[in-house]
Amino acid sequence: MSSKSNLNNKKKKPGKYGNFLYDFVKVTGAIPALLWMRPKVITPSKTKRPKGGYMLSANHCTLLDPIFILCAFPTRRIHSLATKDLYKNRWLSWFLPRMHCIQVDKENFSLDSFHEVVRRLKEGKVICIYPEGQVNRNTEELLTFKSGVILMAHRAKVPIVPVYLVPPEKWYSRRVAVVGEPINVRALCGDFPTEEDMNRASAYVHQKEQELKEYYEAKTLPSTPKEQSTAEKKEEEVMK
Repeated sequence: MSSKSNLNNKKKKPGKYGNFLYDFVKVTGAIPALLWMRPKVITPSKTKRPKGGYMLSANHCTLLDPIFILCAFPTRRIHSLATKDLYKNRWLSWFLPRMHCIQVDKENFSLDSFHEVVRRLKEGKVICIYPEGQVNRNTEELLTFKSGVILMAHRAKVPIVPVYLVPPEKWYSRRVAVVGEPINVRALCGDFPTEEDMNRASAYVHQKEQELKEYYEAKTLPSTPKEQSTAEKKEEEVMK
Protein backbone atom coordinates (compact mmCIF):
# COMPACT_ATOMS: atom_id res chain seq x y z
CA MET A 1 0.00 0.00 0.00
CA SER A 2 1.31 3.47 -0.77
CA SER A 3 2.23 6.02 1.93
CA LYS A 4 -0.72 8.12 0.80
CA SER A 5 -3.10 5.21 1.42
CA ASN A 6 -1.57 4.70 4.88
CA LEU A 7 -2.14 8.35 5.65
CA ASN A 8 -5.78 8.09 4.57
CA ASN A 9 -6.31 5.03 6.75
CA LYS A 10 -4.84 6.82 9.75
CA LYS A 11 -7.30 9.64 9.24
CA LYS A 12 -10.16 7.15 9.16
CA LYS A 13 -9.19 5.50 12.46
CA PRO A 14 -11.27 6.55 15.47
CA GLY A 15 -9.59 8.71 18.08
CA LYS A 16 -8.62 7.69 21.59
CA TYR A 17 -12.27 7.87 22.65
CA GLY A 18 -13.37 5.54 19.83
CA ASN A 19 -13.70 2.46 22.05
CA PHE A 20 -15.39 4.50 24.76
CA LEU A 21 -18.11 5.71 22.38
CA TYR A 22 -18.56 2.23 20.91
CA ASP A 23 -18.88 0.66 24.36
CA PHE A 24 -21.19 3.43 25.56
CA VAL A 25 -23.55 2.99 22.61
CA LYS A 26 -23.44 -0.81 22.92
CA VAL A 27 -24.14 -0.83 26.67
CA THR A 28 -26.86 1.83 26.64
CA GLY A 29 -28.52 0.22 23.64
CA ALA A 30 -28.27 -3.29 25.06
CA ILE A 31 -31.39 -3.19 27.23
CA PRO A 32 -33.87 -2.06 24.54
CA ALA A 33 -32.19 -4.32 21.95
CA LEU A 34 -32.33 -7.35 24.25
CA LEU A 35 -35.95 -6.70 25.18
CA TRP A 36 -36.93 -6.25 21.55
CA MET A 37 -34.88 -8.96 19.82
CA ARG A 38 -34.62 -11.44 22.71
CA PRO A 39 -31.55 -12.94 21.00
CA LYS A 40 -30.94 -16.67 21.08
CA VAL A 41 -27.64 -18.21 19.95
CA ILE A 42 -27.47 -21.88 18.98
CA THR A 43 -24.10 -23.65 18.67
CA PRO A 44 -24.69 -27.19 17.32
CA SER A 45 -21.09 -28.35 17.77
CA LYS A 46 -20.47 -26.54 21.10
CA THR A 47 -17.06 -25.56 19.74
CA LYS A 48 -15.44 -22.60 21.50
CA ARG A 49 -15.00 -19.45 19.45
CA PRO A 50 -11.47 -18.29 18.55
CA LYS A 51 -9.86 -15.91 21.04
CA GLY A 52 -7.97 -13.75 18.56
CA GLY A 53 -9.05 -12.20 15.33
CA TYR A 54 -11.55 -13.93 13.12
CA MET A 55 -14.16 -13.18 10.49
CA LEU A 56 -17.88 -13.69 10.91
CA SER A 57 -19.58 -14.77 7.68
CA ALA A 58 -23.33 -14.30 8.00
CA ASN A 59 -26.33 -14.27 5.70
CA HIS A 60 -28.12 -10.92 5.39
CA CYS A 61 -31.88 -11.15 5.90
CA THR A 62 -32.79 -7.75 7.41
CA LEU A 63 -31.34 -4.25 7.70
CA LEU A 64 -31.09 -4.74 11.47
CA ASP A 65 -28.69 -7.69 11.23
CA PRO A 66 -25.66 -5.61 12.37
CA ILE A 67 -27.48 -4.70 15.60
CA PHE A 68 -28.44 -8.32 16.18
CA ILE A 69 -24.83 -9.43 15.63
CA LEU A 70 -23.75 -7.06 18.43
CA CYS A 71 -26.28 -8.76 20.73
CA ALA A 72 -25.27 -12.26 19.66
CA PHE A 73 -21.56 -11.61 20.32
CA PRO A 74 -21.68 -9.37 23.42
CA THR A 75 -18.12 -9.98 24.63
CA ARG A 76 -16.35 -8.79 21.46
CA ARG A 77 -16.22 -5.47 19.67
CA ILE A 78 -17.57 -6.24 16.22
CA HIS A 79 -16.14 -4.33 13.27
CA SER A 80 -18.45 -4.07 10.26
CA LEU A 81 -18.43 -2.89 6.67
CA ALA A 82 -20.56 0.12 5.77
CA THR A 83 -21.41 1.19 2.25
CA LYS A 84 -19.99 4.55 1.15
CA ASP A 85 -23.50 5.92 0.55
CA LEU A 86 -24.00 6.14 4.32
CA TYR A 87 -20.97 8.41 4.62
CA LYS A 88 -22.67 11.09 2.54
CA ASN A 89 -24.50 12.08 5.71
CA ARG A 90 -22.24 14.38 7.73
CA TRP A 91 -23.27 12.96 11.10
CA LEU A 92 -22.92 9.34 9.99
CA SER A 93 -19.51 10.04 8.43
CA TRP A 94 -18.37 11.05 11.94
CA PHE A 95 -20.27 8.36 13.84
CA LEU A 96 -19.65 5.20 11.76
CA PRO A 97 -15.82 5.16 12.03
CA ARG A 98 -16.16 5.47 15.80
CA MET A 99 -18.45 2.43 15.74
CA HIS A 100 -15.57 0.54 14.07
CA CYS A 101 -17.16 0.56 10.61
CA ILE A 102 -15.03 0.32 7.47
CA GLN A 103 -16.18 2.32 4.45
CA VAL A 104 -16.55 0.20 1.31
CA ASP A 105 -17.86 0.54 -2.20
CA LYS A 106 -19.91 -2.57 -2.94
CA GLU A 107 -19.63 -2.03 -6.68
CA ASN A 108 -15.86 -1.52 -6.64
CA PHE A 109 -14.16 -2.89 -3.52
CA SER A 110 -10.93 -0.87 -3.23
CA LEU A 111 -7.49 -2.03 -2.13
CA ASP A 112 -7.61 0.48 0.73
CA SER A 113 -10.71 -1.22 2.15
CA PHE A 114 -9.18 -4.65 1.58
CA HIS A 115 -5.97 -3.79 3.43
CA GLU A 116 -7.88 -2.10 6.24
CA VAL A 117 -9.93 -5.27 6.83
CA VAL A 118 -6.78 -7.42 6.78
CA ARG A 119 -4.98 -5.04 9.14
CA ARG A 120 -7.72 -5.17 11.74
CA LEU A 121 -7.99 -8.94 11.52
CA LYS A 122 -4.25 -9.25 12.11
CA GLU A 123 -4.62 -7.00 15.16
CA GLY A 124 -7.03 -9.53 16.68
CA LYS A 125 -10.28 -7.78 15.79
CA VAL A 126 -13.55 -9.50 14.83
CA ILE A 127 -15.03 -8.38 11.52
CA CYS A 128 -18.52 -9.29 10.36
CA ILE A 129 -19.10 -9.56 6.62
CA TYR A 130 -22.22 -10.49 4.69
CA PRO A 131 -20.84 -12.35 1.63
CA GLU A 132 -24.22 -12.35 -0.14
CA GLY A 133 -23.52 -8.67 -0.80
CA GLN A 134 -27.11 -7.54 -0.24
CA VAL A 135 -30.17 -8.10 1.90
CA ASN A 136 -31.68 -11.43 0.88
CA ARG A 137 -35.36 -11.61 1.75
CA ASN A 138 -35.72 -15.04 0.16
CA THR A 139 -35.96 -17.45 3.10
CA GLU A 140 -35.65 -20.54 0.90
CA GLU A 141 -32.00 -20.33 -0.10
CA LEU A 142 -28.83 -18.31 0.41
CA LEU A 143 -27.40 -16.23 -2.42
CA THR A 144 -24.01 -17.06 -3.94
CA PHE A 145 -21.13 -15.86 -1.77
CA LYS A 146 -18.44 -13.49 -3.00
CA SER A 147 -14.93 -14.99 -2.78
CA GLY A 148 -13.36 -11.75 -1.49
CA VAL A 149 -14.22 -12.84 2.04
CA ILE A 150 -11.98 -15.89 1.59
CA LEU A 151 -9.09 -13.81 0.27
CA MET A 152 -9.15 -11.39 3.22
CA ALA A 153 -9.30 -14.17 5.81
CA HIS A 154 -6.51 -16.02 3.98
CA ARG A 155 -4.26 -12.96 3.85
CA ALA A 156 -4.82 -12.22 7.55
CA LYS A 157 -4.38 -15.91 8.51
CA VAL A 158 -7.57 -15.98 10.55
CA PRO A 159 -10.48 -18.45 10.60
CA ILE A 160 -13.97 -17.81 9.31
CA VAL A 161 -16.88 -18.48 11.65
CA PRO A 162 -20.08 -19.22 9.68
CA VAL A 163 -23.30 -17.79 11.10
CA TYR A 164 -26.86 -18.38 9.96
CA LEU A 165 -29.27 -15.62 10.96
CA VAL A 166 -32.83 -16.91 11.04
CA PRO A 167 -35.15 -14.55 9.13
CA PRO A 168 -37.80 -13.21 11.55
CA GLU A 169 -41.44 -13.79 10.65
CA LYS A 170 -42.50 -10.45 12.15
CA TRP A 171 -40.59 -7.29 13.10
CA TYR A 172 -41.11 -8.17 16.76
CA SER A 173 -40.21 -11.87 16.42
CA ARG A 174 -37.36 -13.30 18.46
CA ARG A 175 -34.01 -13.25 16.64
CA VAL A 176 -32.01 -16.46 16.43
CA ALA A 177 -28.43 -17.06 15.27
CA VAL A 178 -26.90 -20.47 14.58
CA VAL A 179 -23.11 -20.39 14.94
CA GLY A 180 -20.93 -23.04 13.31
CA GLU A 181 -17.38 -24.29 13.76
CA PRO A 182 -14.43 -22.07 12.74
CA ILE A 183 -13.15 -22.80 9.23
CA ASN A 184 -9.41 -22.82 8.57
CA VAL A 185 -9.15 -21.07 5.21
CA ARG A 186 -5.48 -21.90 4.66
CA ALA A 187 -6.20 -25.59 5.16
CA LEU A 188 -8.76 -25.33 2.34
CA CYS A 189 -6.74 -23.21 -0.08
CA GLY A 190 -3.08 -23.76 0.75
CA ASP A 191 -0.47 -21.03 1.10
CA PHE A 192 -0.64 -19.89 -2.53
CA PRO A 193 -4.28 -20.26 -3.61
CA THR A 194 -5.53 -19.92 -7.16
CA GLU A 195 -8.83 -18.34 -8.16
CA GLU A 196 -10.29 -21.84 -8.40
CA ASP A 197 -9.16 -22.56 -4.82
CA MET A 198 -10.84 -19.36 -3.62
CA ASN A 199 -14.10 -20.18 -5.37
CA ARG A 200 -14.06 -23.70 -3.95
CA ALA A 201 -13.45 -22.38 -0.43
CA SER A 202 -16.24 -19.82 -0.87
CA ALA A 203 -18.61 -22.61 -1.91
CA TYR A 204 -17.53 -24.58 1.16
CA VAL A 205 -18.37 -21.70 3.52
CA HIS A 206 -21.69 -21.31 1.71
CA GLN A 207 -22.34 -25.02 2.23
CA LYS A 208 -21.58 -24.78 5.95
CA GLU A 209 -24.03 -21.89 6.39
CA GLN A 210 -26.62 -23.85 4.42
CA GLU A 211 -26.08 -26.79 6.79
CA LEU A 212 -26.66 -24.48 9.77
CA LYS A 213 -29.92 -23.39 8.14
CA GLU A 214 -30.98 -27.01 7.62
CA TYR A 215 -29.98 -27.88 11.20
CA TYR A 216 -32.20 -25.12 12.58
CA GLU A 217 -35.14 -26.05 10.37
CA ALA A 218 -34.87 -29.75 11.24
CA LYS A 219 -34.77 -28.88 14.93
CA THR A 220 -37.58 -26.35 15.08
CA LEU A 221 -40.01 -26.92 12.22
CA PRO A 222 -42.80 -29.45 12.84
CA SER A 223 -42.20 -32.81 11.21
CA THR A 224 -44.51 -33.92 8.43
CA PRO A 225 -47.27 -36.28 9.56
CA LYS A 226 -46.76 -39.98 8.84
CA GLU A 227 -48.75 -41.53 6.05
CA GLN A 228 -51.89 -43.32 7.08
CA SER A 229 -51.73 -47.08 7.11
CA THR A 230 -53.83 -49.12 4.63
CA ALA A 231 -56.10 -50.32 7.46
CA GLU A 232 -56.78 -46.71 8.59
CA LYS A 233 -57.63 -45.67 5.03
CA LYS A 234 -60.07 -48.59 4.64
CA GLU A 235 -61.68 -47.74 7.96
CA GLU A 236 -62.20 -44.12 6.84
CA GLU A 237 -63.77 -45.33 3.57
CA VAL A 238 -66.19 -47.56 5.48
CA MET A 239 -67.16 -44.71 7.80
CA LYS A 240 -67.98 -42.57 4.76
